[in-house]
Amino acid sequence: MKQNLNFSSKIYTLKHNSKILLYLECFFATWAIMRIGNLHSMNIIAFLFFLLCIICFSAIEKEFALQVSANTKTHKIISGILSGIFTCFYLSDTSKSLVSDLNNKLFQVAIILATALGLYILLYKTIRYLMCKINGFELNDNPNVSKIIPKLPFVSFVLIVLCRIPWLLYSYPGIMTPDSINQFRQVVEISPFSNHHPWVHTMTISLFYHMGRLFTSDINDAFLFFTLFQICFMAFAASYLIWVITKYTKSLPLLSGIIAFYALLPYHNVMAICIWKDVMFGGTLLLFCTSLFYLLKEGIKKQNLFSLILYFISGFLMCLYRSNGWYAFIITLPFLLFAFRKTWKFMFPLHIVLLALILFVKGPVMNHYNVEQPDFIESISIPLQQVGRVIATGQELTQEQETLIKKIIKTEYVPELYTEYISDNMKELVRTYNPDYLITHKSDYLKLWIELGLKYPDIYFDAYIAQTRGYYSPSAIYSVAEVDGIIDNETGLYREYLLGGKLIVKFREILIKLQDIVPLYGALWSMGSLFWGTLLFLALTLGQKTSFRLKEPMNFSDLITVWIPNIAVIGTLLIATPVAIEFRYAYNLAYCIPLYFAIMLLSKESRNLPT
Repeated sequence: MKQNLNFSSKIYTLKHNSKILLYLECFFATWAIMRIGNLHSMNIIAFLFFLLCIICFSAIEKEFALQVSANTKTHKIISGILSGIFTCFYLSDTSKSLVSDLNNKLFQVAIILATALGLYILLYKTIRYLMCKINGFELNDNPNVSKIIPKLPFVSFVLIVLCRIPWLLYSYPGIMTPDSINQFRQVVEISPFSNHHPWVHTMTISLFYHMGRLFTSDINDAFLFFTLFQICFMAFAASYLIWVITKYTKSLPLLSGIIAFYALLPYHNVMAICIWKDVMFGGTLLLFCTSLFYLLKEGIKKQNLFSLILYFISGFLMCLYRSNGWYAFIITLPFLLFAFRKTWKFMFPLHIVLLALILFVKGPVMNHYNVEQPDFIESISIPLQQVGRVIATGQELTQEQETLIKKIIKTEYVPELYTEYISDNMKELVRTYNPDYLITHKSDYLKLWIELGLKYPDIYFDAYIAQTRGYYSPSAIYSVAEVDGIIDNETGLYREYLLGGKLIVKFREILIKLQDIVPLYGALWSMGSLFWGTLLFLALTLGQKTSFRLKEPMNFSDLITVWIPNIAVIGTLLIATPVAIEFRYAYNLAYCIPLYFAIMLLSKESRNLPT
């Protein structure tokens, strides 16, 4: 009897302690919500959030108790890692605003730590819960639509192209900014060839423009040939994704949702007629990652020759349509070779040929056409911004440091011209004064950069966050897709309103402004949200390898390879981005995220790679 009482007492104590822990978790989660939402602690809505946390966390814990797969070590590790990384990145950008109403350093640290704990708890429980639900989720195929599914790739292509046409007629023959005109000046031989904006992309514009000139003498109509090509290229990339997905599921809601995402989302329509390298780079990455997934899934076979050709061509263009695409490919290459290890006798030589072809274009071909390469200054945007912030904030410099800086830049202009989110002014200050001295004394300036970083780490950190925050901070707010028209230029290109009127202008404005009004929908317009969404889909997909439903779990290294190219592109931006809030630089995430969402939802048969 006494033993039974002791056992009952232990059970009561355990339940009591678990309730206390639950209430503490809910308290810190509420703390994080209130602080991040900029709500005052006196606001009674805090009680609502606290009660909601209790209800949700209690339900989640019950779900964990029922689901065997929810308690695996892998689930906990993946959830913990992603939650921790997100918390660190998010608070690195927002920590100052969280404690802007406090002066005491100790209070500031305590507030930030409490917020970090609460945010981590919210994320950790949410991600584990999503893993639990995904493991029990199956896409339902509707046999009544089996005749429609094979036609969807073609239907999606036509629908996407048709949705672009009104936007094209409104901004005929396309949208052109200074970067676009810079490339077109090379096309019409006003300016010499330059690889500052990828030369191969410029030559693609040239090919279709000169093709148009064979049919018309009107410069706008001739340029239309490239804009239409870009529209069709981007539509083809999305349609190829639809084609691949239809191989593994007949779920009409999933397929229709992806088609609607590409056809109706306003910024896709705007980007499709913007003459930027980033647009076709995004389409190229979608082709590369989709064909990579398909080849990993189906293997290297004769019947997959079309996808293999797409893989080769898109890999080639990935490296040449944007400078950091080359670096992203090099980062991805070891993962690719390992993922294709079972077919290495074919795939290893294929990648050797691909690399050789890329290097041939980047070397002999560009040299033959006297293509000027980007200067060294372009690659050191972030270090320039960090040193610029030290100067702009009036920090103390030694005589030697000041002398060395003044040899390459006029420091008196820095406080006025330094802009924290874009490095253009700092780069131009160096370029217009004495860039050659910097290039010939790189080791001296590397030493200077390290010295100042060790002396002013907080300023370097602030400069880095301000220069990169747009790519990982969901709280960064900026305009997307508001670019319009063709800037004044001497090439002869001009904007024509083939579709106009006040009603059209207002309708377009409303479509673009909805991002600032509608919750959840607005997250699709955020580079930071798209980046974390990409990582979340990876985490949820990896979590399924531990599911009791999978007899042969997907190999981790094979699976992650499909994500590496896009993650690597963002990684290169975090090393050398010239601007923090340029949506087009991360447009590849917006164009590829349906692929990752689809992989996450696909049935277990489609996730298993061939053995």
